[in-house]
Amino acid sequence: MIFAGILAGGKGTRVGTNVPKQFLVLNGKPVLIRTVDAFMDIKQCDFIYISVNGMWVEYTEKLIEDFYNEEERKRIRIVEGGKERIQSFLSIINDIKAKHGINADDIVLSHDAVRPFVTKEIILDCIEQTKLHRVAMATIQSADTTYTSTRAGFLTSTYDRKSLFLAQTPQGCTMDLMCDVIDSYSEDELLSMTGTSQLFVNRNVDVKISLGSPNNLKITTLKDVDFAEYLFKKTENGGI
Repeated sequence: MIFAGILAGGKGTRVGTNVPKQFLVLNGKPVLIRTVDAFMDIKQCDFIYISVNGMWVEYTEKLIEDFYNEEERKRIRIVEGGKERIQSFLSIINDIKAKHGINADDIVLSHDAVRPFVTKEIILDCIEQTKLHRVAMATIQSADTTYTSTRAGFLTSTYDRKSLFLAQTPQGCTMDLMCDVIDSYSEDELLSMTGTSQLFVNRNVDVKISLGSPNNLKITTLKDVDFAEYLFKKTENGGI
């Protein structure tokens, strides 16, 4: 089975709006629903999990009821997330374990709710690379020269940008490996994680590069919100 986990626990503090950014309505539809739509189109995804802050669970349930029919809703599960990203992801993992157990052939994907421009090609490639390599993550190669500063106020060295990649989502892993790696960490160690890929990199587990895109942007700031609104209007009016 394939489980898609959408992490929607953010509070939107960096955007400065009255609602978390995943619930902002852009060109007539909430960001979260646009993201769920992308995974709903992937028939290989058996279940789509949404991990959301407890204060917004009821609101999310109402959105799902408004936008999806009864048959579509059978594929969607809403769980209460935690204060940190990793806690929201673990809520999904724990629910999968409780309902389906741990199976080597199962795949779990994690994706930011505020990356609504993810494409079918990106999702399918992540699934395929996960099947082949057990762990995969959508990335794009860095287009900019990156420097380090080991002396305050000065650039002291640079990296070969051909070896630098920018992390995106989805990220995928087989369920058995995911659980084994999670179990290797203490609770405090897990809380220090900012992304699921860190779980593997920190344990020297190779993460396969899968297809990403500059258009697979993450809505984080007000500038991102404005740009996303523009892109939605262009794409849905036959542009871009």
